[in-house]
Amino acid sequence: MRDGHRGEAERLVVRAVEEEVRRSGGRTDGQLLLTRARAALDGMAGAAQEEYAAYTRALDESEADRLSFGRRYAREGAGTPLLVAAVAAVAAAVADLSLGTGAGTALGAGVVVGVVGAAATVVKVAGTHLPAAHHRKGAASQPGGAEQLRLQWLTALEVRGIRPFLDQQRMLAASTAQGKKTGPALRGADKSAAARRRTVLEQSFGQLPEPEELFAGRAEELARIGQWARAARAESETRPTVVVLHGEPGSGRTALAVRAAHELRDHFRGAVVVDLRGDGRETRPLPTRDALLHLLNRLGAPREQLLFREHSSPEQQLKRLGELYHQHLAGLPVTIVLDDASDPAQVRALIPERSDSLVLVTSRTPLELDADLPAWVHHLPVKALDAAGAEELLTASAQDSDLPHDAESTARIAELCGGLPLALRCAGSALGARSASGLAADLAAYGPVGPVERALWLRYSDQPEPARRLLRR
Repeated sequence: MRDGHRGEAERLVVRAVEEEVRRSGGRTDGQLLLTRARAALDGMAGAAQEEYAAYTRALDESEADRLSFGRRYAREGAGTPLLVAAVAAVAAAVADLSLGTGAGTALGAGVVVGVVGAAATVVKVAGTHLPAAHHRKGAASQPGGAEQLRLQWLTALEVRGIRPFLDQQRMLAASTAQGKKTGPALRGADKSAAARRRTVLEQSFGQLPEPEELFAGRAEELARIGQWARAARAESETRPTVVVLHGEPGSGRTALAVRAAHELRDHFRGAVVVDLRGDGRETRPLPTRDALLHLLNRLGAPREQLLFREHSSPEQQLKRLGELYHQHLAGLPVTIVLDDASDPAQVRALIPERSDSLVLVTSRTPLELDADLPAWVHHLPVKALDAAGAEELLTASAQDSDLPHDAESTARIAELCGGLPLALRCAGSALGARSASGLAADLAAYGPVGPVERALWLRYSDQPEPARRLLRR
């Protein structure tokens, strides 16, 4: 194992030994057991060699695809763009000389043009490099990426390596003690698995995204979600509640779903969010298999059930994971947020059966789910904010809270932002530097475009002139 990975494996061993000591009621010598486990770590790691090889291969492929800024500049900016800049500099100098300009002035103009062209090349390459680096960083932690393979490796190490080693040590200790029985140990293992599930479920709320601080105008939608969830729990028939939140980009669908999950925490035992990446603009949609693995991991499913040692087909693995998913959540009420969904068939596969869970689905369009789906299905359009909600959000977003009230200009800003929370937050952040009437005039000056484009133009116009000049180039 690589050094950093060995450290992760040792930490897993330490936690497993601590759990074994607690399970035995302090009768096990933790220090002695830890020393033995560290000495046998290489042997335990061999049981998860297949998962470890897949994980390191994914890391190596990701590293091979990663370009440093210098390498990217050499590939994209050091050739033709610099040549064009040099030609432009020479042309500027020659043009000035032909017009009778002094040699020194012409040379200075040529140098300025060359420097500007070179700077523009650097900015262009940086504009490509930074988003790519940011995207790689985000993709690594997504379900199905290298992070998922890391979790599978650690799970295999624990299930196939560490646990059998601890079982062996437990049997060895039992054979040396007179009258020691293995029955209580097995019952203790069952209790340990149940305790792990309870712990994972409790911790799952802490892994939810933080709710938006600037949130307004959605009290009615939150109340309806809560009413549907409580009504379903009161029914004699056990069915999940599915709420499809649909609206255009920037309407705050995800923010509404996350806030509802936080506010209804006392009614459910766990919560999880999975990004299905349904828009498909930058990355491919998340496969259903990876979504199921992510949900099962976050909701405390037994780790040994998530391993597939035999060379089974993807269809067989998907079927097995679906069965485990429904079995694990049967009778277990949790909140599941399926963010950015686009495929009704995938959503149906991720709705737990025989469960009082709440499933919040965010989508751009209303998803047509089967009429015979064993769930209480509700559709909730997430529309533009009304006048009161838009004004509240604008005021909360303003940098200066002591601005004089201007109802007419505020209404005009809300109209230009289309009532979309994303555009309103961007516009509100410019209040203080501008008056409400000035902001309305600036937004209207951009012409007949969408609210998001107006917000982007506002950000652009707030930049100093050198930054805007670079953006234009």
